[in-house]
Order: sequence, then C-alpha cells, then structure tokens
Amino acid sequence: MIRQVKAELLKVRSTRTTIGLLLGMIALILLFTLLTGLLATASSFAGAENQRQFFSLSDLAGVFSALAGVMLVASEYRYGTMRPTILFTPHRSQVLAAKTAAGALAGFAFGVVGAAIGWALGYTILTGRGITIVLSSGDISQLVLGGLASVALWGAIGIGLGAVIRNQVGGVITLLAWGFVVNPLLFGLLPSVGRFMPSYAGDALVGLTTNHLLSPTVGGIVLVGWTALLAAAGLALTAKRDVG
Repeated sequence: MIRQVKAELLKVRSTRTTIGLLLGMIALILLFTLLTGLLATASSFAGAENQRQFFSLSDLAGVFSALAGVMLVASEYRYGTMRPTILFTPHRSQVLAAKTAAGALAGFAFGVVGAAIGWALGYTILTGRGITIVLSSGDISQLVLGGLASVALWGAIGIGLGAVIRNQVGGVITLLAWGFVVNPLLFGLLPSVGRFMPSYAGDALVGLTTNHLLSPTVGGIVLVGWTALLAAAGLALTAKRDVG
C-alpha cells in the first residue's frame, strides 16, 4: 500500500498539470490578497471576523487541490494508463485508497504553500497599513490548522469526484459548478441545508462565524463525510466499469 501511495505521489509531482495548478493557485492568492488588503478601507479589518475572512483567502488553495485530485484520476482514463495501473494492482479498492491518500497529501502540500503566501503577504499588508491584528493565538491556530485540513480533504474529494465522473472536462466543470454555483445558491436559499455543503463545512472548520454555519467540529465531520461518500461512490463505480 505504501509503495502504491508513493507511486501515486510520483504521478502528481511529475505532471505539468500539477505545476500549472500550483502556479495558478499562487497567482490567485496573491491577487486576491493584494486587492483586498490594499483596496479595502482600514475599518474593514477592524473586527476579528473581518480579519478571519481576509486571512482565509489562502484557503482558495482548496479549489486547486480538488482540481489536482480530479485530474489524478480522470487523466488516467483519458490517456489509458488506468489499465496498467489496475493490472499492476488488481485490487481496485487499494488503487482508489492509494489515490485518495495521495490526493490528501498533495492537497496538504497545496495548503502549506497557500497558507505561507497568504499569511505572510496578508500580515505584511495589514501591519504596513498600521492595522492591529486582533486575532488571538487560538483564532490563528484554528485558521491555519483548519485550513490545512480543509485543503487536504478537498484533494481527497477531488479523487472521489474524478473516480465517479472519469472525464477530465466533465470533472472540472462539475467541480467548479458545484463549488461556485450550486453551493452558494443552496446556502443562500436554504442555509439550513446549504451549510452541509463542502464549501461551507470548510468555512466552519477554519472558524468563520458567518450566520448559519456549523461549528468547527461538525464542519470537519461533514467534510470527512463528503470525502468518504465520494470515495465509496467512486469505488463502487470503478468496480463495475471497464477500465479500458
């Protein structure tokens, strides 16, 4: 199993897609942090919740983590490399488990890079503008550790989604539509239901206190639940489908 995970991690590291996603993530976090930090008024950062929202911009890494997860599975079907992967490891559950673990580890790496950039730049901007950081050490720990866990789980969620859909374009479109259209609409119209969507469970996990969000603990459990659900669905479909 460990060798299989290492093999999957090698696939992640050695593809140009991963490099492109990483660069895109860095560029987007830099852009959003710079625009928000420099253009918003000083009063916009007066409260702890406003500063939580600002520093949580680094969690945009979750989008790219999930995309990397989708691509790790879907690209194997596109280029026909899933067949030799299954032949080498006939137990499909083991293959998907290794991919899920690799997706989570890759997501964690995305999260570390995103957090380092977002926090370093965000802190520099706020202190440079003379704005006092009012977040407690507990708030910061919640934001950083919760963010890393959330981004890692998004990588695993991407693996499950990729296993369900298998098509690269379809997987990417579904992920983006789900995250940026369906989740916000559902949360806006039916917050009691929408708060259980992955995006808002992740917001809860990092400690945001927007109305209707779950508690951090429940948010983490819900995010793990989504990971397990998609992994189970992906495994069930992978077991039935032809890999050719």
